[in-house]
Amino acid sequence: MPNHTGYLISVKSKRFMKALMAMLLMVSMSFSWLPQAQASVDPVIHIGEISGKPGDIVEVPVSYDSKGTNISFYHSELFFAYDPAVLELVDGDEIVNRQAYDNYQGVSLTEDTSAPGYISVIMTTQNIIQESTALYSLHFKIIESAAAGPSSVALHAGALVEEFDPFQATGENGQVTVLADEKPVGNVLVSIGSAQGKAGDKITLPVDTVSLDQPIGSYGVRLKYNPAVLQVINVTGDVPGIQYNANNETGSVIVGWSDEDGGQSPIPASESPQALFKIEFRIASGAITGDYPVQVVDTTLPEHFTVTDIDAIEMNKQIVPGKISVVGSPVTPTTPSNPGSSSSGSLSGGGSSTPSTPGSTSEKITVNVTNERNTNAVVSETIIERTTGADGRKKDEVNLTAEQTSRAIESLKKAGSNIARIMIPDEKDEVSELNVKLPAKSTSLMADEKMKLYIETDNASLQLSPNSLQGLGSDIFFHLVPIKDAAGREVVEQRIQKDPLILKQSTNTADFRLVGRPMTIETNMSSRPVTVVLPIRDKNLTQKELDKLQVFIEHSDGTKELVKGKIVKFNGTDQPGIEFEVTQFSTFSIILMNGIHSSAYIQGYADGTFRPNQAVQRAEMAALLSRILPSDSDEATLDTSYRDMPVAEWAREAITKATAAGYMRGNAAGDFMPERPITRAEMAVIIERLLNHKDITEAVTTTEVANEATDITLHWAREAVQRVMAAGIMSVSQDGVFRPNDAVTRAEAVTLLNRLVHIEPELSGTSRWKDVSVSHWAYGAIQAASQN
Repeated sequence: MPNHTGYLISVKSKRFMKALMAMLLMVSMSFSWLPQAQASVDPVIHIGEISGKPGDIVEVPVSYDSKGTNISFYHSELFFAYDPAVLELVDGDEIVNRQAYDNYQGVSLTEDTSAPGYISVIMTTQNIIQESTALYSLHFKIIESAAAGPSSVALHAGALVEEFDPFQATGENGQVTVLADEKPVGNVLVSIGSAQGKAGDKITLPVDTVSLDQPIGSYGVRLKYNPAVLQVINVTGDVPGIQYNANNETGSVIVGWSDEDGGQSPIPASESPQALFKIEFRIASGAITGDYPVQVVDTTLPEHFTVTDIDAIEMNKQIVPGKISVVGSPVTPTTPSNPGSSSSGSLSGGGSSTPSTPGSTSEKITVNVTNERNTNAVVSETIIERTTGADGRKKDEVNLTAEQTSRAIESLKKAGSNIARIMIPDEKDEVSELNVKLPAKSTSLMADEKMKLYIETDNASLQLSPNSLQGLGSDIFFHLVPIKDAAGREVVEQRIQKDPLILKQSTNTADFRLVGRPMTIETNMSSRPVTVVLPIRDKNLTQKELDKLQVFIEHSDGTKELVKGKIVKFNGTDQPGIEFEVTQFSTFSIILMNGIHSSAYIQGYADGTFRPNQAVQRAEMAALLSRILPSDSDEATLDTSYRDMPVAEWAREAITKATAAGYMRGNAAGDFMPERPITRAEMAVIIERLLNHKDITEAVTTTEVANEATDITLHWAREAVQRVMAAGIMSVSQDGVFRPNDAVTRAEAVTLLNRLVHIEPELSGTSRWKDVSVSHWAYGAIQAASQN
């Protein structure tokens, strides 16, 4: 092979390059397009195809296809055209995945982006390029306003230098397909109010929306009540078309409504509570004093509870049960409050009792907001309003005002801390429910100043990160109800023990038991990660039993899951707790099972879909790896930090562990690129690193690969791909290609990870996900990975 090193650095070469650039400029001015290579045997520059949504960062691969010819070159100047109304180059990072650097020596790569809608890329190597090879990728961001549909990325002009003479390059155009944004599933929180009265009274019970982010086109609610105590008289509402059917013998009332104008007159979205309907009850004359629930029996059944948007799509829905309290003496009816609503109170000293509704009392308790768990680290104060009802039940309400938050932030800054703790006491264990309200101004202040907020009680701790608080735009509430009584605990335990998720998970249901108190937590802060810590009250658990603890979650939308949490110190004490992260809330129960099958490591979405064809981001892959793979790293010693970590705060721990364990790495610039789709080549490298782990290597048998994929011969990840294919974990397609630059989909990810850790496909039963049929190629893998 001739050596052109001297030629490349000669003055003659420099003059030739200038002449060549001038020639290319003339070519690009003369020809606005290049013919597609079809039956031609000439080599071509191939531009790949990729898809993404507005706002996504995409990489369009550029490669050289020799078409079997013996043409060679060492220098290329390619002029690409794209639609600037759809795509924009990533500033300062226009060329990525520079595979040529790994395949050839002395590579020089420069680009010119001065002309809008065009990018010129000049590449020179010391080695002659004679075979098909990947060159690099063009790095684009899809413009937020881009319309759905294909957008061409074309070779506008170009030349390849064979020895000393350039020849015109032919291009196979690629494209970026802009995907339409899926309409988000609406979220609604419904509250059945509370009311009280004496025997023989007529009372009205409101059913309202607490929060609603999309208009409602229809709803249906089946409520149960005690017919020996309550009788429905009437159901009314502010919107026309409400229908109801009450059966006072069985204690059931069905209330339904649909927009008679075909979606033109829906119940509007609102961040404030708004009325759905009101039920008028009569309390039986012989009713015994006490609380009588009014609730939906099973929120997972559409015939019991359904809410749809104006397109008749079922919304993510939650409902808070209500009650009617029968008191022994006449009372003045009060307007029920929605969960989470509370008065801000004053900053007066605690302990003062004030009159409330007849038969109940209220006191205000001042509590400290601290940056540590001691009384010497006070940064602000807030007020607990503790109400004792006529039945003796105590309820706490806390409202962290903007003024209190601002004062806390200033003190935290001076102390060099970024954690504000509200410790809500219940020394006598007498509070039956807690409502915490965070006004929009308060959460905005916390987010802007990168402050964390910890809400710590004796029954649960909630940890809210700045990213979770960012851009909420409305008041947030948390409604916490510990299930303290033995009867209620027994009901939960029996329900969980009979659940198919537990029956499939446990090898012997006799080994199952509930640990501690179940905890119901409701919030209107949907789809934002929150860290929850529950106390482990059983002091007799061994370390081995602590390691086996899981949290059984019954979400308000009917979905259920088992989460393997992390054992920590609860609220900084010596009492153990179990920590986990959620984006949906409802009832949480700590359970212990001896003899269990593997846990799910991936879940679908709240709308019941798995989205098997959706690309997996690098942060998501780190999270999956952290759930199923061993880690030799000690979290306390990890100090890995990336410049772009804040955009993936939810996955910080997973990314840190994956990096420390050597499964994944960032780039030389200090970025992890968490939101970038992971490619099949990158996946092969990760799996190849994992195969070096002793716990995995022992279970993997490798064989020799008969034929190498045609598109990895000169690829930077060739050796990793070869070994992973030899291990039987990845394979080529029917046409003999590996597709190294394609993004890994969710279906592919679970298939590969299942093979890696030997999780067998689950082919029995019905599909958990409405977009994954039993005929889907990855059905068994998805079922096994997403259920316990």
